[in-house]
Amino acid sequence: MIREGKVCFELNLPEVVSSRMEVFYNPHMRENRDLSLLLLLTLPFEKLKVCDPMGASGVRLLRMLLETQKLEKAVYNDLSAESAQFFRKLLKNHCVDESMVEIHQEDACVFLRRHRDFHYVEVDPFGSPVPFLESALLSLRRHGILAVSATDTSVLSGTYPSTCFRRYGSMPLLSCEFYHEVGIRILIKKVVEEGAKLDYALEPVFSYSYRHYFRVFFKKQAGPKRADRVLAQVGYLLFCDRCLYRAGVKLEGLQNSCPYCGNRLLVAGPLWLGSLWDRELLEAMWQLRGAVELSENSLKLLKRIRQEATLNTLGFYTLSAIGKAFKLGQPPPIQKFLDIFKGVRTHFSGEGFRTAVSHQEFLERVHELLQRA
Repeated sequence: MIREGKVCFELNLPEVVSSRMEVFYNPHMRENRDLSLLLLLTLPFEKLKVCDPMGASGVRLLRMLLETQKLEKAVYNDLSAESAQFFRKLLKNHCVDESMVEIHQEDACVFLRRHRDFHYVEVDPFGSPVPFLESALLSLRRHGILAVSATDTSVLSGTYPSTCFRRYGSMPLLSCEFYHEVGIRILIKKVVEEGAKLDYALEPVFSYSYRHYFRVFFKKQAGPKRADRVLAQVGYLLFCDRCLYRAGVKLEGLQNSCPYCGNRLLVAGPLWLGSLWDRELLEAMWQLRGAVELSENSLKLLKRIRQEATLNTLGFYTLSAIGKAFKLGQPPPIQKFLDIFKGVRTHFSGEGFRTAVSHQEFLERVHELLQRA
């Protein structure tokens, strides 16, 4: 017997969760579902029409029905007959009003193009979300939320750069300490571009990296001028692997050598240079945290991101990267770094922190550390 939130069900889970399961359910995505519910509660609409076009076990949608009290219609789709039957059984066992639910068995893209006007659309596939983006955007109403998961994190983060360029139209950067952040910014850029093609402005409002996946929520606006304003926040990352200089630039700002140490610069992008979080939304989610049964890990993750979002920086530093670049030896505890650089912890790395100090000031404070060592 498995219990998640207010949902209880029986399912034999294999040792390794895979797409070959007759009815797919991944217990390691609990935090993914928790935070979806919490964000749903912040939406200003009185009654919501939500869609999960790759519904699998249906646990996400059922939790939305049972735990948010905001749904007018939950629309489920999955090509698997076994999964659809499993979801029907879940609904019956939890005494859900059948008039609130629609169940379909179609290809996800075909289904999304046949249905419109959702307040919330879930895109949580195996691997890359790219094949589903345009269809999902068309099905989403204005001011609605598109939730996107990507499990091809190794592609986005630089292990397979040619695949990343082919799939997302960007070059990643594995040789910096914040390569996961680079990956999530490439993912955001791709969604922004897909929206802009249709004169939609897709603005990221909540982003995170956890376990084996990236997750971004986007708010949809319409109009070419709005789309242009969002696109204006796309550019390139310059990074120096000698002195850890980093900067976000437009195409005309690309350069070959580091302005601080003269080392050759590495380039990633194009990618999203704007904020990863809407702080008002984050605060609303934090205030509502008691309204949903969050796992301990979900609460820790939300708490860390809420703190991290106070500094809107491009990239972060890690103790090991600073130690390696400046031959610091045994770095002091992270709290020491937070004090010296007026930094905040990041959820991307247990040893990482963000700081708003300029690179010149960063180098001066590192030099002070070296003198004390």
